[in-house]
Amino acid sequence: MKILTQLIFFLGIILCVQKSVAQEVILIRHASVKLERHGWMGAKKASKMRDAYDTAPISQFDPDTVLSKVPERITDTVYVSGLSRSIATGLKLFGDSATIVSLQELNEFEMHMVWLPLYLPFKAWTSISRTTWLMGLEKPGTESFQEARERVDDVCSFIERKAEQNKQVILVTHGFINRNISKELEKRGWQVIQNNGKKNLGATVLRK
Repeated sequence: MKILTQLIFFLGIILCVQKSVAQEVILIRHASVKLERHGWMGAKKASKMRDAYDTAPISQFDPDTVLSKVPERITDTVYVSGLSRSIATGLKLFGDSATIVSLQELNEFEMHMVWLPLYLPFKAWTSISRTTWLMGLEKPGTESFQEARERVDDVCSFIERKAEQNKQVILVTHGFINRNISKELEKRGWQVIQNNGKKNLGATVLRK
């Protein structure tokens, strides 16, 4: 009886320790891509460049330098989007040391280029196009802002389920969707402890 009581006591301690371990989410933005985007251009060229961006190779980088700036990996799975720059970055960072799982749900928000009779820098085209998309002026057949928000909500629910199981979830995805994932997780009680995910290979880290 005494042994059984001690066993129950120690099991209770173990369970309490497990519950007290913080859950962690690491959102890493993909590496920059090799694509010349300087100069002024019309809408047609900007649209072609936007399509080329999705298939352009990533620039070289030192994985150790990137990983030294984020918490140590304790999970055996890393999630990436279905876009090549996300997949290539995930493989470069973690290689064979982790299982890389590609999910279309983690793709960057869709965006079509607006058609205006102007010549603008590529960054201006993307800024204007993103603004019109946020206003609900998307091209038919393109994911709307509301649909994107619903996708983020589903992704965050997925993240929370995985975090309960493994304590840590790592995603290598894209700047805009990462920011929205971070905001939604904050609404759900997660705390941002590192916020450097706006630049390529930067990371946002949240804990709960």
